[in-house]
Amino acid sequence: MDKAAIRVLLVDDDEEERVIVTDLLRGTCVEQFALTWVPTYEQGLEAIRAGSCDVCLVDYRLGQRSGLELLAEVTAKPGHPQVILMTGEGDRDVDVTAAKAGAADYLVKSGLTAALLERSIRYALERGRTLEALRNASQSQSLNLAKSAFLTAMSHEMRTPMNSILGMADILWESPLSSEQMNYLAVLRRTGSGLLVLINDILDLSKIESGHLELERIEFDLEEEVDRVIELIAVTARSKGLLLLSHLLPGVPTRVVGDPTRLRQILINVLGNAVKFTDAGEIVLTVGNPQSGKLNEIEFAISDTGIGIPPDKLETIFADFTQADTSTTRKYGGTGLGLGISRRLVEAMSGRLTVTSSVGQGSTFRFSVAFDPAPENGRPGAVAPNALLAKRVLLLDDNAASSLILWETLEAWGLESDASPSPAEALTLLREALEAREPYSLAVIAASGIDGFAAGAEIARMAPDLPIVLLVSNAQPGDATRCAKAGLAGYAVRPLARAHFLRLLREALETRAVRQPLPAATPHSSEVDTCEKDATLATILVVDDSPDNRLLIDAYLKYSPYHATFEEDGKAAVDRFAIARFDLILMDVQMPGMDGLAATRAIRALEQKRGSAATPILALTAHTAFEDMQRSISAGCNGHLSKPISKGDLLTAIEKHLRLKSLEIKPPGRIPIPASVEELVPSYLARRRQEVPEMIELLAQSDFVRLASLGRDLKGSGGGYGFPELTRLGAALEEFAEQKDGPAVGAKMTELSHYLDLCT
Repeated sequence: MDKAAIRVLLVDDDEEERVIVTDLLRGTCVEQFALTWVPTYEQGLEAIRAGSCDVCLVDYRLGQRSGLELLAEVTAKPGHPQVILMTGEGDRDVDVTAAKAGAADYLVKSGLTAALLERSIRYALERGRTLEALRNASQSQSLNLAKSAFLTAMSHEMRTPMNSILGMADILWESPLSSEQMNYLAVLRRTGSGLLVLINDILDLSKIESGHLELERIEFDLEEEVDRVIELIAVTARSKGLLLLSHLLPGVPTRVVGDPTRLRQILINVLGNAVKFTDAGEIVLTVGNPQSGKLNEIEFAISDTGIGIPPDKLETIFADFTQADTSTTRKYGGTGLGLGISRRLVEAMSGRLTVTSSVGQGSTFRFSVAFDPAPENGRPGAVAPNALLAKRVLLLDDNAASSLILWETLEAWGLESDASPSPAEALTLLREALEAREPYSLAVIAASGIDGFAAGAEIARMAPDLPIVLLVSNAQPGDATRCAKAGLAGYAVRPLARAHFLRLLREALETRAVRQPLPAATPHSSEVDTCEKDATLATILVVDDSPDNRLLIDAYLKYSPYHATFEEDGKAAVDRFAIARFDLILMDVQMPGMDGLAATRAIRALEQKRGSAATPILALTAHTAFEDMQRSISAGCNGHLSKPISKGDLLTAIEKHLRLKSLEIKPPGRIPIPASVEELVPSYLARRRQEVPEMIELLAQSDFVRLASLGRDLKGSGGGYGFPELTRLGAALEEFAEQKDGPAVGAKMTELSHYLDLCT
């Protein structure tokens, strides 16, 4: 008999039925079926348990026993063969009972034909395969969910101590240390940051595999995100002597709508990979419009001068846990997760991550991502002040790529710049400008392979009143003294965020008459901050049950213009807030007793009761998922900061929300309304205030249909009661709710709450 034959077991106490079934099966395809016959219930059960059949034909009546009993025993265990019940006469009650009991089919012997029998057996086999596949898929999924839940919990538990480790390392980095201690600390910071990236990658891999990866859709500044990524990668690049550059091509929109967190993660992975496999030269991130010409698409290209990738490894490197060099003696370590995660994230954003490379010549990774344009009423990007417009700049940069980027940046800000690759040529341009009575307003020196201080001193001797800004690749001991001797007006370490570079230029022009050196830069500082601290202290309530985290935040705020008060749990924070006022609250989410979200809701209730403006509350948590951010916003938080958080990110977030608070919405002049409507205004505003907590609950439940309805009502009624601002807010709420944009809805709800607090 053919080994591929379908094994059919017939359980029937009538031997004549065996003959009939045998003949019917032979009437199909002779060698496709192998029939085994047993006459009793017990023999049938034994044969099935022995795994001797693929399909079982069972008579409805087996002596004193029933075929339904046998069916029940067979289907009680997973992976059982499919059972077809057979009876002498048709009975619709029997066929329904058989189906409910799990039978694959029900056949009436009197009308049985070879074709009908074959079709029933083949259907039963296919049904069994489908059910088995579904069962395996289901098991692979209550597993993926369990793995995702486990990794999420472990991520939180690992992030919490990492927050203290990296935070304290940052504090030490700013303190006086010997060169040997600095080297030890640099290793600690580098390995700690690498561990954090690994934690994020493993968590994301689990989310992708379980289908739980969700993308944000919020408005953000593309230029700021690029600068932030470059600053994060800069530490490692500087340690290897690499020049790290970012180039935003003209015409690229800066305000877009998308997922900045995932974009940042992709760029960090790919740029980090470039730094890792580049020993000398430069790495350039270029952001521009793709050649495809597709609307709203932005292309990112990361080029390096590294070791390159062999042609047969160009796809292998994107496999999880794989690198181009897989030998036991490979030079470069790592998990091989970064590029695999990055490709999957790009694909989740409807893009594709590719690479071109030549061994020994470097590599270029490219991907395009579609972003929606920011709304017209969104926050505008950074704009150069009028004081810089039409100013002439002498640019000295000995690196061609860097020079082009700086030239385009200056041109985009409205400055006219002349670039030169050498100090001698720069002095020639300066001399010609002075002789033509068309002097430069500013000089920018970007020193890669030249002595920037010496070049600055030469320029200062020729043009004593010319403000000079020096950009260096690495800060060195004594730079402050050298700045003073060279007469420089500004100094910073590259790579430099565009916003900081713009501020540096503005301050250099404003202080051209009084050229004072900037504060001394330690060997490890990334830039010199020229901003003076505000003498007025802002009060901050810090709520965190971890003593290590409280100590860390206290150290972060030590030399800032902020005074911190600390509480260990949510209940204590609410009690403290009831008797004191604060400018801002940092709220840990996961705490024993009353957690941070419950405390936030209680604080919002207190504010509403006493009619005070909302205090900015920033959730500070190790939970990083999108749904975690939604829960924070739904509870009434104004921001969601993920641990571990650096000192710079924390202070930036505090400054941003304090600035927003100082610019709280003031109700514009009421439009005239009839006197008969005026008396209805108090009750109208009261109803609107009551809707805010309802909106918060609806957002927590993702009930965007009801949220859109409330926004529509507000849009239609606000102007009629004399409040056109409510009409605007209602329209925005309706629009964002229809788009199911949770963060945007939360932001508008906060704005609405603030506005209603000020309305009378």
